[in-house]
Amino acid sequence: MRLSSFISKRLSLREGGSSRLSPAIVVAVAGISVAFTVMMLSIAVVGGFKSEITRKIMGFDAQVAVMPLPDSGSVEPAVFDRTQTIDTAVDAAIRACGIDKSEISVAMSADETGLLKTSDNFLGVTFRAYSAGHDNTFERSVLTEGGLPSGDNPRGVTISEKMASKLRLKLGDKVDAYFITGENIRPRRFEVTGIYSSGFSDYDDVVAFAPYSALESLLHLEAGQGERLEISGLEKKDIEPFATRLQGELNAAYSAGKLPEVMMVDSVLRTGAIYFNWLALLDTNVAVILILMGCVSAFMLITCVLILILQRVNMVGILKALGATDRQIRAVFLRLGARVILLGLCIGNALSLMLIFAESKWHLLPLDPDSYYLTSVPVEFDILSWLMLNVAVGGLSYLIMLLPTSMISRLSPVKTLHFE
Repeated sequence: MRLSSFISKRLSLREGGSSRLSPAIVVAVAGISVAFTVMMLSIAVVGGFKSEITRKIMGFDAQVAVMPLPDSGSVEPAVFDRTQTIDTAVDAAIRACGIDKSEISVAMSADETGLLKTSDNFLGVTFRAYSAGHDNTFERSVLTEGGLPSGDNPRGVTISEKMASKLRLKLGDKVDAYFITGENIRPRRFEVTGIYSSGFSDYDDVVAFAPYSALESLLHLEAGQGERLEISGLEKKDIEPFATRLQGELNAAYSAGKLPEVMMVDSVLRTGAIYFNWLALLDTNVAVILILMGCVSAFMLITCVLILILQRVNMVGILKALGATDRQIRAVFLRLGARVILLGLCIGNALSLMLIFAESKWHLLPLDPDSYYLTSVPVEFDILSWLMLNVAVGGLSYLIMLLPTSMISRLSPVKTLHFE
C-alpha cells in the first residue's frame, strides 16, 4: 500500500474526536453540492425549454413546406395540385438523406383568415386544415376538451381556450364565421367540437383547426389541391439537409418540364427563426451560470484544502523529517480533498435529481405563458449531460486542488514542527 493512501485512510474529516464534520469541510461540501445542483438544474431547465418550445413550433409550423413561388402582385397564397412528380421528388429527398420514410407524414394544408362572431364579441382567427395523411399527434397532445375536426363533421371547429374565453364559448356551442374575399362576405356556422391549449400564446390567439373539406369549399379547391404540401416527422438536424435536397429535386423536375411552375421549399427553421434564435441565447446563460458556479466551487475547495493543510501542519513537518517527499505529502491531501469532492457530488446529485423529478411530475413552478410560452418550468434529464457534468466537476475540482497543495513544498520541517 502506498504511504499516501495509508495515511489518508487514517485521517478523519471530522472535528477533533467528535462525530461532526469541521466547519471548513461543511462549507466546502455545501459549496460543491450547491454549485453542482445549480449547474444540473440549469442544464435540465434549458434543455426542457428548448425541447418544449421546439416541439410546439414544429407542431404549429410545417417542418418542411412545398408551395408555388409567390406572385409579387398577389396577396393571396397560390393553390397547386399535388402531382406524382412532387411526391417522387419528396421520396427521392427522403432516400438521399437516409431518413426512415415510415416516420414521415406528407399532407396538403390550407389556411383561411376569418372572423368568429358571437352575439356580443368577435375575434379574427386563422382557420387551418390538413388533408388525409397528416400526423395530428401534436394537436391531440394539446387538446383539453373534445376532439379534432374530421370529415364526419364538416362544420366542426377546434378553438383555443383563449378564444373560448374571449368569445364565451364552450364545447358544443354554435359560432358564426365570416370570410371576406374581395368584395364578398361568406358566412358559415361552425360547431365547437374541440378546445385546445398549447400555452404558446402567439398561436393560441389566432389558430383554429377546421376540417379540410370546409376550406376546400371556401377556397374552391379541387381534389388533391392545397396551398402547401407539408412534410413532418423529421429530426431537427435533418430539416435543413432535407429541405435543400428537396429544393434541388423540384428545380430539376421544373427544368425537365415535369412541373408547370417553380416550387419553393420553406422550413420551420426560417419561419420560426425568431424563436430558435431566442433559444440559442439560453445556451449563453447556461455557460455563464456554469462558470460562476464553478468559480464558487473552486473558491470553497481551495479554502478547504488550505485549512486541512494548516490544521495538520505539524504532521507535514514530521513526515518531511521522516523522509517523505513533497509529492507523497501532497497525495495525502489530494486524497482528503477527493473525499470532500465525492461527498459534495453525492449530495448535489441526490438533491438535483430529486428536484428535477419533482418538477417533471408535479410542475411546482408556474410560468406566465404570455411571456414564456409555457405554463410551468420544463425540465429534461439527459443522462449524457449528467455524466459529463459529474466528470467535469470532479476532474476540474481535483485539478484545482493542485494549487493549494503546492504550498507544501515551501514548508520547512523545522518551522512546521514549531508551528502552533
